[in-house]
Parts: sequence; C-alpha cells; structure tokens
Amino acid sequence: MLTPLQARQWDLQKAAHLLNRAGFGGTPDEIKAFCELGIDRAVQTAVDGPDDTTQFPKPAWAQPKNMVEVHQEMMLMTPDDRKAMQQDLQKQYRQNDMDLINWWLNRMRYSANPYREKMTLFWHGHFATSVTKVRDSYLMWQQNELLRQHAFGNFGLMVKAISRDPAMLIWLDTRESKKDHPNENFGRELMELFTLGIGNYTENDVQQAAKAFTGYRIDPKDETFRYAPFQHDDGQKTFLGQTGPFSGDDAIDIILKQPSCAKFIAKKLWTFYAYEEPSPALVDLLGAYFRQGDYEIRPLMYRIFRSAEFYSPDAVRTQIKSPVQWVIQTDKVLETGMARPQVTINALRQLGQVPFAPPNVKGWDGGRSWITTSTLLYRYNMANFAVGNGPLRIEPLRRVANNNNPGNGNNAFDVQNYQGPDFNKIIPQQVRNDPKRLVAYLCFRLYQDPLSDRDTETFVKYVSDQGPNLTDDKLRELLHLMMSTPQYQLT
Repeated sequence: MLTPLQARQWDLQKAAHLLNRAGFGGTPDEIKAFCELGIDRAVQTAVDGPDDTTQFPKPAWAQPKNMVEVHQEMMLMTPDDRKAMQQDLQKQYRQNDMDLINWWLNRMRYSANPYREKMTLFWHGHFATSVTKVRDSYLMWQQNELLRQHAFGNFGLMVKAISRDPAMLIWLDTRESKKDHPNENFGRELMELFTLGIGNYTENDVQQAAKAFTGYRIDPKDETFRYAPFQHDDGQKTFLGQTGPFSGDDAIDIILKQPSCAKFIAKKLWTFYAYEEPSPALVDLLGAYFRQGDYEIRPLMYRIFRSAEFYSPDAVRTQIKSPVQWVIQTDKVLETGMARPQVTINALRQLGQVPFAPPNVKGWDGGRSWITTSTLLYRYNMANFAVGNGPLRIEPLRRVANNNNPGNGNNAFDVQNYQGPDFNKIIPQQVRNDPKRLVAYLCFRLYQDPLSDRDTETFVKYVSDQGPNLTDDKLRELLHLMMSTPQYQLT
C-alpha cells in the first residue's frame, strides 16, 4: 500500500513540491503559508479548493450560435458579400481563439484554485481536442468547462459527458456516424487513448463500439448535443465479451468494469503528477484504489498527494516543466503580471504547447520531448525576457492551427516594453549584500531546493565579483543565469 507521509516529515520543500505538482508553484511566502497548514489541510486544499467561477466569467463571445440562421443569411447574399462575411467571421474566430487561450492562461495564473486548473490541463491533454479541426472557440470553451466541472469528480461520468461533447463529436467525427456507416474514430480512441490502452481490446470491439455511438449529433440551432434515434444502431452487439443492444453509455459502463481501465488511468495520473515509469506493483495498487472507489478522482488524488512515495527522491525535481508550467510558474515566482497575449501564446508555440491546439489525438508526449536544442534555447531567451533584461523576438500569430510549430521568421518582430519583476518586492534588501544569503534566497525562490555545493559556489563567486550594492541590472543578469540552468527546467 501507499505509505502516508508522516506529519513530522512535512516541511517547506515538500510543501513546495505539492504546490509545484498539484498547481503551478508559488512564491516563498505562499510556500511558507502552505507549509503552515500541515500536510492534511494542504492536501485537502489541493484536491478540494475554492470555487473561482465568479473570478473568471466566461468570455463575452462564448455564446452558442444558431448555424441555421447564419447559413440562411449567407445564402441570401451576393457572392462578394458572402466572401466578405466569411473573411470577417474568420478574423473574428482567430481573435476568439487567442482570447480563449489567454482567458485560460490567466485563470491558471491567478485562480484561487490553481489545482483544479492543473487537473483540467491534465484532462485536456488526455481527451486531446484541437480547435484546428473543431474551428469553434465557443465549443472549445464549453469542453474546457466540462473538463473543469468533472476534474476531481467521477471518471465514468466524465467519459459519458465527453462522448456527448460537441467539440469531441467534431474532433473524432462521431457526428457523422450513422447506422449504415458507423465511424470508428471515437470508438477506437475511447479505448486506446481514453480508457483501456493498447492491447486491451480487439478490432471487433472497435467496430461494435462504433455502432453503439451512432446517432450522436449536434443541434445546429444551439450547438448542443442531440440524439438521433433513427440513426442509431440498436441491434445486438458483442463488445468486450458481453452481448446486448448496447448504447454508447452501455459501452462505457462495460469498459469501466475492465480492470485495465482503472490501472490505465491511475498510471497516467501518477506519471503526470509524480514520476514516469511507476512499478507494475504500484500501478496495480493505484488501479485497485481507483476501481474500488468507483472511479472517484478526488479520493485517489488525496491518496497520491498524501503518500510518502509522492515526495520521494524519484519524484522531487525529476519532472521537466511543460511549456505551460514553465510560463505560469515563472510568472508566479517572479511575481510579474502576464505578458501581453501575443507574446505568451507565441512563446508557447515556440516551446511546443499551445492550449486548445494539441498536435494530435494523443495530446502532448511530455517528458523529455519538451526539451530540444531549439526549445531549450528559447527557454533561455524567455528567461532573459521575463527578468526584463532584453527584447524577445516573436513570430506573428496566424491561425492557432500553426501554434505548435516554430515560425519561419518572416515578419517577426521584437517585444521590448516588458518591465520584468519588481526587485524591491522579490529580493529583500537585507540579503543583497551577502552573496551566500542572496544565492540561497534565490535558490529557494527559483528551485525551492538548494543547489549542489559546486553550483552554489559558481553563483556566489559571480555575485562577489560584482562588488557591493548590486544594481537591478546585475540582479537581472543573476536571475537570468540561474533560470538558464538545467535545474530551472525541472519541477
């Protein structure tokens, strides 16, 4: 069984680790306050934080459209007017895409419940759906809200909800699936990527699942889910060893009864929050907890966050920060405001992770794939920009469709009017003239952990060589150096 961490073992480093993994990190003061809660209250906060709905109202444009009326209006137009309206709509859609990404990034950064946003990010990668195909910002926002609503709830209910989600119906073509021509995309990915994993189903199971999900439609009048019974195959189906006139919900219920489902999801959660390659014994244990708990996510996450294994050397500072984690956590530890949307979204595109635009149905690979020669260099350039120490060269944003790929440099421009952190706020005066204290303080702020003696001495020597009364420019250089290290890329 998982070993609960003893209360006396709870300290600042473990509080920082929980803040980093369950959320997006915190300032030294936030870490200290979190530590003072004690492990039980801290973990409870991480799995059952406050509601922040009123803090982040939905975007003004996030309203359903009556597509019947839109098409009727366009049919009455001249070809030139129709073309102009389509161009205007495309321009508005692009702006809405950017606004949606920025809306969520700000929610991650400033939410009173960043833990739910982190879990929503996990489910977004799990049920990966991209605006590049959906091409409807409202539907993407609606799916984001669905994932947030179920983030710490019941996995089975979430899968059933996502099977009816209009964005998912477009993404995996379920809206086109009918009795005579069932589409297999959703049935296949439901088992391969969302619930069971490869090797735990057959091609016949895919075909039978496809039949179970026929008749799922989107109502064009209000963009809601609509069931079309005459397009549904209500015949007998043999699926995962059971036979009956199964519906989509029936198929999901059968999937949830498979032991491989609980293990697959539990392993993915452990990998995202703790460390990669958990032992088979640990996966079996986590899967058993999850299945015995009727697929309730919150109790499983409480067990994980409360366990000594979660705070073990295998877990602490062994995970490469995702681009989203890097950007949000950097803003938090430097106590800066978010850069303007075009800058932040461009940075995430260069680093390889744009929310609402995963590269494919598998989502982002994560782990070591986050670091390449080009993305590491861009992280160092972003660090320089974040401390207010120079311009950042960015690409023009075209469609979010291209935001997971680096640009080609055409029409790129420099952003210079970013102030960076307030050094009077983030670096106390009493540590500035003591190189060892200054480096130790910044190590805790940036890494939440001390460096090796060798690395510490390198930074102490650098500070000592600058002489007394460090200027803000010298502090920027120091911060940039410390953020351009392998240690800063880890969480």
